[in-house]
Amino acid sequence: MPESESPQVRRDRHSALGAAAIVCLSVPALAILVIDSPADARRGNVLWLVGSMVGFALLPFLYWAPYRALGLVPLAAVAWLAAVGHGVYWGEWPGWAHGAPLGLIVGALARGRRGQEPWPETAALFGATLVGFGIAWACVTRGRPFAAPQGLVLIASVALVGWSWARLFRPLFELVVEPVLWLMYRVRRAGPGFTDFPRTGPCLVIANHACWLDPVFLAKVLPRPLTPMMTAKFYDLPLIRRLMVAFGIIRVPEKALKKDAPELLEAIAALDRGECVVIFPEGYLRRSEDRPLRRFGQGVWQVLKARPSTPVFATWIEGAWGSYTSHSKGVPMKNKKPDFRRSIGVGASAAVVVPPDILSAHLPTRTHLMNLVGAARVHLGLDPLPPFELPAKTDDIENEG
Repeated sequence: MPESESPQVRRDRHSALGAAAIVCLSVPALAILVIDSPADARRGNVLWLVGSMVGFALLPFLYWAPYRALGLVPLAAVAWLAAVGHGVYWGEWPGWAHGAPLGLIVGALARGRRGQEPWPETAALFGATLVGFGIAWACVTRGRPFAAPQGLVLIASVALVGWSWARLFRPLFELVVEPVLWLMYRVRRAGPGFTDFPRTGPCLVIANHACWLDPVFLAKVLPRPLTPMMTAKFYDLPLIRRLMVAFGIIRVPEKALKKDAPELLEAIAALDRGECVVIFPEGYLRRSEDRPLRRFGQGVWQVLKARPSTPVFATWIEGAWGSYTSHSKGVPMKNKKPDFRRSIGVGASAAVVVPPDILSAHLPTRTHLMNLVGAARVHLGLDPLPPFELPAKTDDIENEG
């Protein structure tokens, strides 16, 4: 293994190979089983094979978001357990009911080769074990009533459900709440930044900040789990806090960002782990119609100064200003109707690395990044913001943080 290969990249590579091995081993075995089975059992085996192929090829690979496709695994595991329970209790084997969840599990694992969360190749091992149990049982019973060691198969199925719900809860959560987001917003993406967005490795996403749900819009269009920052006002809410801790969200104390702020150290540590960190460098929500972008704080410069080779994706979120959770016409959720199918655009420029001569001081870095974010508007068919210039007096910008 090359010394530069991170544990995350290694997990992704091994998981992809494991999922591919499951497919390569299980499909020929199932095909041989169908050909060699007696006539009275062939229909059940055919249903299993067809169900597996439909589950493998249809949903996970048609669903655009590879990471959230992993949320299908816990749901399919429950369906698989229900099919196994049906066989144990009634002594009948509904082939399609076993095959479809099995194919869905393997397909989602293959589709969702991972980004952030630290899971090993256990997914591939569980899938291989499941396929092995299914093939062994089918070869013994040939579609006749459930005659395999029922307890062993049932225990393996329960273990798969418990493991998948514990280890894949974040993609499951994002998958479940996505229909609600779809009712509220029509989120579209544009720009070269989405073409080759890295599935693994450290990167930094910066954006304007016009409403509370801006991180959700970014999570909707980016193909991997994100590590955004959240102010303590929302982070510390009882139910929210448990989710944020589980998802690795960075807590920002209720104070202005400072160069020694602990949240910046956490962001640097997240980059070291190969995560995709999201920062809204303005520091707080947009407040007025005539000022779409405020001066960036020093926090983003501190992060990039510590990790200067980090690729930066500058993005612009359009349509969030005026939404239900923005400060347009008053505080969020006041004097505005709840959003329904509101159009949101996210434009992303290609990744850049801030040049060392600019990164040597915070004022040029902040101004440079502001211009990158303002220029990302062009990907949505908007005019770029007028170029930001270094102030004639540095005291003016120092007073803004």
